[in-house]
Amino acid sequence: MPGFAVVDLETTGFSPRLGDRVAEVAVVLVDAAGQVEDEWSTLVNPERDLGPQHVHGIAAADVALAPTFDRVAPALLRLLAGRVLVAHNAAFDTRFLRAEIGRAGIAAAIDPVACLCTQQLASRYLTGSRALAACCAAVGVVHDGVHSALGDARATAGLLGYYLDVAADDECWDVARAAADGVRWSLPAALPGVEPVLRGASRAHGHWLAGLDEAPGARAGAAPARTERPDADTGTYLRLLDAALLDRYVSHSERAALLAEARRAGLDRATVESVHRDYLTALARAELDALDGATSAGDRDDGGSVRDDPALHEVAGQLGLDADDVAGAVEAALGARLAAELAVAPRPAFVLADGDEVVLTGSMSRTREAWERDVRAAGLSPWPYVTRRSRLVVAADPDSLSTKARTARRYGIPVVTETAFAALLAARGEPASGRTSGTGVRRWAS
Repeated sequence: MPGFAVVDLETTGFSPRLGDRVAEVAVVLVDAAGQVEDEWSTLVNPERDLGPQHVHGIAAADVALAPTFDRVAPALLRLLAGRVLVAHNAAFDTRFLRAEIGRAGIAAAIDPVACLCTQQLASRYLTGSRALAACCAAVGVVHDGVHSALGDARATAGLLGYYLDVAADDECWDVARAAADGVRWSLPAALPGVEPVLRGASRAHGHWLAGLDEAPGARAGAAPARTERPDADTGTYLRLLDAALLDRYVSHSERAALLAEARRAGLDRATVESVHRDYLTALARAELDALDGATSAGDRDDGGSVRDDPALHEVAGQLGLDADDVAGAVEAALGARLAAELAVAPRPAFVLADGDEVVLTGSMSRTREAWERDVRAAGLSPWPYVTRRSRLVVAADPDSLSTKARTARRYGIPVVTETAFAALLAARGEPASGRTSGTGVRRWAS
C-alpha cells in the first residue's frame, strides 16, 4: 500500500510565473499508518536573490554552495514516486514543483488526485485557524524550525499522523493512494556527487583562508607548497580587500575572488596572513591619525581606544586574525607613526560623491521607497539596474545571487549591506577630521 511523501518548500516568493524559485526542499516519508520512515532535505540554489530572508532565514552564502533544482530533481522525484504527496497548502507547493520540474525538462506530471492538503483537511477534523502553527498547537504536534523546509515538513507529517488516527475510514486516503499507485514516471538517472546542503554549510568549512592550505590539484595529504615571493605583487589583492571590507564582511564571492587572486599572484597562506597583518596595521594607523593623539574626551591616547575598537576587531576576524593581532597592529602603527612608514600604504577612503549611482537589490529591512528617498536626500541617484557607472550596490544579503549583485561583481563594483550603506549616508557631509564613522576617516563603513 502506498505511503505518503510529506513535502515542504521554502521559496523566494509566491509566484513561479513571476520568476520565484525554490530555495529549500524537504521530504518526510510516512508509511500508510502515519509513522515516519525517513526524511531528506537540502537547500537549492535558486540562481537569483532569496526574497524575504527575514521570513525563511536562508543565507545566500549557504545556497551558493547548494545544487540547483535540476541536479536535485532526480533524488527528489525518487522519494516522491509511488507515494501520496502531502503538503500544508499543497496548491502552493505543487505549483512550484511543477514549475521547477518543467524548467528542468523532466517529464513527471504531478497528479492532483494523488495529493492531499493538510490545510484543507483541517476544515474536516479541526476548528479554528488552518495555519500550520495553529493546527499543530490544536492537536499537540511539535512544530520546531518554523519556516525551515524540514521543520515545517516534520510538523505537517505529525499533523497527517493525527488525521490518520482520528479519521482512518475517510475515503480520501484510499482515493489518493489509488491515484498515486497508478502514477508512472520516467525518472532521470541519479546524478553522482550531488549531496544535500544544509543551512549553515558556509560556516562549516573553517576560515576562508583555509582555501590556500592546499593548491587546486595538489596530491591529497601532501604538505602545501611554500611559495617564496618576498617581492610578490599584492596591489590587486589589496584593492579587492578594500572593496570586500567596505561593509566589514567578506562575502562568499569576495572570498572566492581573493583566493583566486592570491593563487594567481603566487601568495601562500603565510604570505597572505602577513599581508593581512600589515593591512590591519594600516587601518590602525588611520585610526590613530584620526585621533591625532587624543581620545574623544580630550585625553592623551596611547592607542588603547583603537586597541579596544570593536570595528577593528571585526575586521580582524574577517581577515583570519585575532585580538593579539589587533594589539600587534596598534603597536606597529604607533611605531610606524614615528618612522613614517608602513608595509601596506594607507588605504584610500571610499567616498560617495554627488550624483553617484546607487543600486538596491533584494528584500530589504526597509521599503525600497524609503531607501530611495534617503539616497536622493543625500544627493545620490538611485538607479534601477547596474551599469559600469554604478558606484555601489546595496544588498539585503551581501552574498546575494541576484542579477544586480552578480553584474556588480563582474564589473568590480562593491556590494555592501544596508547597515554599511546607512553609515556611508550618515558620513556624507561629516568632516574628515576627528574620529567619526565617516568614509573620509575609516576605510570601512561603521
